Amino acid sequence: MKKINLLFSVMSLSLIATGCATRIAGWDTKTNVVSLSAGEVKVVRAEAIKLWQGRVEQKNLEGALSRFEKLHATNPADLDALIYLTRGYYFLADGHQQDIDQKKKTYEIAASFGEKAMATNAAFKASIDSGKNVEESLPTLTKTEVPAIYWTAASLGKWAKASGIAAALKYKTRIKAMIEKVESLQPDYFFAAPSRYWGAFYAVAPSFAGGDLGKSKINFDKSIKLAPEYLGTQVLFAELYLTKKGMKKEFEETLNAVISSKQDMHPELGPENTIEKKKAKRLLEKKDDLF
Repeated sequence: MKKINLLFSVMSLSLIATGCATRIAGWDTKTNVVSLSAGEVKVVRAEAIKLWQGRVEQKNLEGALSRFEKLHATNPADLDALIYLTRGYYFLADGHQQDIDQKKKTYEIAASFGEKAMATNAAFKASIDSGKNVEESLPTLTKTEVPAIYWTAASLGKWAKASGIAAALKYKTRIKAMIEKVESLQPDYFFAAPSRYWGAFYAVAPSFAGGDLGKSKINFDKSIKLAPEYLGTQVLFAELYLTKKGMKKEFEETLNAVISSKQDMHPELGPENTIEKKKAKRLLEKKDDLF
């Protein structure tokens, strides 16, 4: 009887997943093209980059995104602008917004821009247009599209998680395939992001879906070893792995090390690491609820 009930539950979830959590892919949406002179484009791009450097402040990030959107509207095939938009909207949701509904909306915007970025690859777009799914079309993508693939997968994953079990089930295979593609093309992308992803995946997935704390630890250790300057890996390790293992002392030590780190002065990662320090402080404030 238990097996029958479990089978019924899985079938029910599968039906929910196929009937809900619907969204329109970025490559199926149109961009309203605007016209700017070469001089205006140069000015807008310079403003966008300057504001991006101050993205630790939400108003600066939003200002940068509005300008990158203008650049995208001027040239929808501008991959650089689309990658900034994908990563930028992800960072807006992950680092600045607190309301779950707002975060969900922003992650979806990020994923949509990321899909547009992936579709700048003509072979990929042709594959999608022919009726093949994303997983079948991924082989057409190259190292040039790695940032687009990764930030799209990250955004889609966060959107799906915020949307519920139906969305998580519907997109889990696609997201995993995208991370595997990034790993095959550039395993050290964004400070060992693929290993960081697998560390998180194996920590949160139930055992019947591949969860394995041993594999989680291996991948987190690998990511931290390859890129110790990115504090986000250590924060995720503490939040997802150390809590499951009940290692409260190590949890406190790891997060206090993040907070005392000087990596918020990192020339490239300063804004992200500053946000990760804030996450570490919030996690420490909740430690008695987590253990």
